[in-house]
Amino acid sequence: MLGLNTMTGLLFKLSYNIKGDSQVQGGICGSFFLLKQNEAITAHHLLNKENMKPNIGYAYCQYWIIFEPDIVEEININQVKLYPEIDTTIIKIKRNLNAKIRKIAKVNATVGQECYNEGFKGGEMPHANVSWEANRLKITNCFYKNTRVVSTGYIKSIQNITQNANDVKINNIKGYETSYGGVIGMSGGPLINKETDEIIGLMSIGLPPDNYVKKTLFAISFEEIEKRI
Repeated sequence: MLGLNTMTGLLFKLSYNIKGDSQVQGGICGSFFLLKQNEAITAHHLLNKENMKPNIGYAYCQYWIIFEPDIVEEININQVKLYPEIDTTIIKIKRNLNAKIRKIAKVNATVGQECYNEGFKGGEMPHANVSWEANRLKITNCFYKNTRVVSTGYIKSIQNITQNANDVKINNIKGYETSYGGVIGMSGGPLINKETDEIIGLMSIGLPPDNYVKKTLFAISFEEIEKRI
């Protein structure tokens, strides 16, 4: 299966008014990766009780986590456990997904360490095969269609991050500042040690805050996440 070659997936949302209608609105919300075959992790500001609702002007919505091409799993609010204090959401999946899982680093990252992160272009529409089944949308396969993004560089600094924005509210949480930028949609994906290919953080904040293109990225240290989950 081609899906086995991908370890970072996309979070996808569609909103609609009339079940069975061909008019839907949505796109890529962000990124996620697996901790276990039946457990995924993403950023809280992407997936929480407030934004797991239809877009303004719509009556219904559905969410999926997707690995190209055919690992497609619909999720709902009852499957998520929220950790807003570390901008983290855990997703309990109803079945085991046939996808590779990266190891979590056992050694803390250091300044200057080479790293990279994978993610997707937020708001973009991948090529998804979507149809109606029993009054609900069903996705049978999905191709990323040039929406995947990889940024690479090194850890510029390690610092305790405090953020009091509308979507992210964290206080004195250890995180990694990268030497490179990215785009909206990379949140929720992994920060990866380039030498070992192990996960060292969860992508969270991008600056400038209101820009689609981010000059600097921050990841929550996986050390902080493991303390709480």
